[in-house]
Amino acid sequence: MKKIFCLLILVFYSKLTLAQKKSEGNASGFNQIIEKFTESLKWDPFSGRVNDSVSPQNLYETDEFKLSISENPIPFDTFHKVLINPSFTDDFEDYDDNYINYPVSYSVIYDNRLVSLFRNGRFVCHSLKDFSRDITFENKLNSKKFKYHWVINGELGALSGSTIYLYSNGRWIRYKERFPLESQPKLFEDEDYIVFNDCNGEWGGIVYFYDKETEDIYFTESTCSNTVIKDRTSYLVVAHMGHMMGSTSIKEIKNLGLLEKCTKSFLNKRRKGRILNYYDDSSAFEYRFKGFEILLFSTFEVDDRRLYLAHINDMTFIVELKNQRIEIVSPLFNDGFYTHTPTTKTFGPYTLINMDYYGTAKDKEVSILILKGNTITKLDWNEIQNL
Repeated sequence: MKKIFCLLILVFYSKLTLAQKKSEGNASGFNQIIEKFTESLKWDPFSGRVNDSVSPQNLYETDEFKLSISENPIPFDTFHKVLINPSFTDDFEDYDDNYINYPVSYSVIYDNRLVSLFRNGRFVCHSLKDFSRDITFENKLNSKKFKYHWVINGELGALSGSTIYLYSNGRWIRYKERFPLESQPKLFEDEDYIVFNDCNGEWGGIVYFYDKETEDIYFTESTCSNTVIKDRTSYLVVAHMGHMMGSTSIKEIKNLGLLEKCTKSFLNKRRKGRILNYYDDSSAFEYRFKGFEILLFSTFEVDDRRLYLAHINDMTFIVELKNQRIEIVSPLFNDGFYTHTPTTKTFGPYTLINMDYYGTAKDKEVSILILKGNTITKLDWNEIQNL
């Protein structure tokens, strides 16, 4: 009875928040950004001097970059919804167990639906048209119980027991190819490679490139990778770490075959107290960007412009990088939402950004950003997530 009551409260609460709400216009959002930088940087605690140099052309400056408001902003339409885990429960002893109410693996987009998997082994699907539940499709998928899921070679794939299945022509069939993942997100896949990572925060992180044909695994340091894209003939790896003042990097790899190799037995292992990345001495890469006091959570393209989801000065907005100049093109939701180990993937016209927040649900997905054209929708699981 207690569970039913809780679920009814959640459903009622979601009715209040499911309606789409357009965010404030760019002008108002940019003004809030300027005010925040003016307030936070108005005086130097060491010298006591007042800083009156904050302006749209010069919001903030470090040795690595200069931040400003773009003269060519992008007017995104932004919306917000709350989605409910139909198996929500408060039957746990400690708040630290709250993670059981969130997806066990990062949601994916498949067949114009957002497909999510929960602790009971069942899928929950939402139409991308209006984010309503698609129970008919759920019933088709839930002929088995699953532990993890991805999109593999364009098909929905999921782990049941120790076997991976692909959903094809309305039924699950055994996947017979080699697959390097068991219970972690996939960052990227093309016809040649499957890309994934591990992250140990300030102790380092690695991004792995699994060669589908040879089954070789190449690796390089990346603390911690959140997005991998193929840019012409290169692979770009965007990484961030929130430790101390925060840092971020964009690494370009032109020839993966020149990276160091490792065997599958070395994945996620430490050697002599250090993780494997410190043994990558190939130098088969170069940095397009490195900076402190900035976090880049994601990268994506809109109207042929390479954009980034950035977190600076406790604010999160969308920026464009022009060498060492960073220009804010959209204030987004005019808040400072944060995420620890996000991933970004592209599914046809959609870009999906999965976001976790350790204080809410450990490493489980608590929110999602879906981008299509100039529309951005933020989806929160179970309640409004003030990340």
